[in-house]
Amino acid sequence: MSRTTRSPAPRPEDRRREKHLRFEIMRLDDIDGTALESTVVDADSVNRIVQQAAAIGQRLYIRPADTSAS
Repeated sequence: MSRTTRSPAPRPEDRRREKHLRFEIMRLDDIDGTALESTVVDADSVNRIVQQAAAIGQRLYIRPADTSAS
């Protein structure tokens, strides 16, 4: 039996230094896959949006947001 080790949770002082990741999420057309709309969200919001899209069969394209614009 193998054991997995878990990394310790980040300490509060480490969280302040973390770079906030942002992602661009594009809603895709069901027929041809073209992007219909786009939004940029933080990493914490991605899971919620993916779950909502999956519940209704919506297609998404997710990629890291361009950080040079910030």
